Amino acid sequence: MTAGPARISLWRYSPAIIMFAIAVADVRQLSDADLWVHILSGRVLLAHGSLPPTNIYSYSAPTFRWLHHEWLSEVMLSSLFDRFGPFGLKLLKFICTAGTISFIVLAESETGAPAGVQATILVLAAVILMPSMQFRPQLFDFLALSAIVAMLCRHNRRGTAPLWLAIPIVAIWSNLHGGFFLGLAAIGVYGAATLLQDIYMGRGARRGLVILAITAAAAASTLCTFLIPPARETWFTLIYSIRNPTTAGTITDWKPLIASMTTAPAGSLEKKYFVLVLFFFGAAVASVILKPKGKDAPLIAVAAVLLATAFAAQRNIAIATIAIVPVFANHLGLLLRQHGETAPATPRAGRFVMEALIAIVALAIARSSGILKPGIAAPGYPADAVNFMNRHALAGNVLADYAWGGYVIWHGGPGTKVFIDSRYDLAYPPTVIADFLALDRGEAGAAHTLDAYPTDFVLTNPRGREATVMDSQGDWRLIYRDDDASLYAHVNSPAARLEGVPFKGTAGLAFFP
Repeated sequence: MTAGPARISLWRYSPAIIMFAIAVADVRQLSDADLWVHILSGRVLLAHGSLPPTNIYSYSAPTFRWLHHEWLSEVMLSSLFDRFGPFGLKLLKFICTAGTISFIVLAESETGAPAGVQATILVLAAVILMPSMQFRPQLFDFLALSAIVAMLCRHNRRGTAPLWLAIPIVAIWSNLHGGFFLGLAAIGVYGAATLLQDIYMGRGARRGLVILAITAAAAASTLCTFLIPPARETWFTLIYSIRNPTTAGTITDWKPLIASMTTAPAGSLEKKYFVLVLFFFGAAVASVILKPKGKDAPLIAVAAVLLATAFAAQRNIAIATIAIVPVFANHLGLLLRQHGETAPATPRAGRFVMEALIAIVALAIARSSGILKPGIAAPGYPADAVNFMNRHALAGNVLADYAWGGYVIWHGGPGTKVFIDSRYDLAYPPTVIADFLALDRGEAGAAHTLDAYPTDFVLTNPRGREATVMDSQGDWRLIYRDDDASLYAHVNSPAARLEGVPFKGTAGLAFFP
């Protein structure tokens, strides 16, 4: 291969920038709606070696087949939590975030881009990654994909890299989360593009065929874990979830990027975030168009495919960002060199002072984000409403908001079951999902949802359409309300006859656990 610009690594040029990027990407320390069920599932797996075949936490679909995946993530999450508490979860999140940023740095270093370009793009990428770095199995998607992208970048620049490592990486990854197929897609697209490029350049087909063979071996490696009972449904669960036609219109994570941006409230932080994402993606595309001869066509192909997944579903923004960073750094660096724009050399003493200041800022961000603080904040969850239920020994079947299901399962009294939770189609049939949405959206079938299931309590957002529906139901009575939640019970139930109801509470910040 033709030698490119000298290899420049931020690990040597500015370790403090890497610290800063890690601190920024890891700053979000909030509980996710799935976390409670993940911990419970991991505990059951460790105790019994398998998960129940049906949905034991639900009263709306108790016999529905509970599709299992990401079992290894749940075992890790529950083990760390049971041993170290919330700090164990925060430590795992930090390690995955630091690993992801580190692999991105390695990928950038293979481009030969100026250090200033690498640093700027790295910090922008860290800001974009921030919302995705949650206490979820998806953390392993970002870690594994960034490792694979770093290897592909090394292979693209040097002509060789230990791509065979993708086989054990994907084998383990397939037990951590269903996003492993994106790793297979990245390697496969890179191999196909390399094959076509080499044939066009007269170099033969050997390199591309070897990479495609590695891709096939990596895909086959996912079948080896079928000997482990929780892993046998990995591919089926993945395909079943992707094919669900209602997911994109129901789950926020699965909404298309443009739809997410256009529906975000004007001037909101969410809107600004999507604008930043589109700016980053657009600038990367522009750099490739303006300086197309970067000798990285296979990497561009990978970035293009993963960019398409981000536009298809906003949950893939982080995935696309990881693939785009090295391509963006390479072409922006080439553009700046073409125009003779290089950063002036900083005196050694000045660099030392700058590094120290950046490191201090990074440590301040890490300290303020709460990684060392007890508990994990869970804003917006019905903490005081559930406490009210527990104080009065109110347990039973609870129809709660979709994102609250896991919280109610974990914190509810003995025997409490939920109508739905964030496992969505992996634990609930389409009919139950449709019935919940009818009530949640205040549609014509809302009354049917209340009548067709043995619901004891309804727990909902007081500002949502579901609360409006409940207030109009004569056979349901409001027994508790605060700024976060409203709780309703049947008028003929003991709960509706409690002294001092309806009770107006003061919403408090919920925490995991």
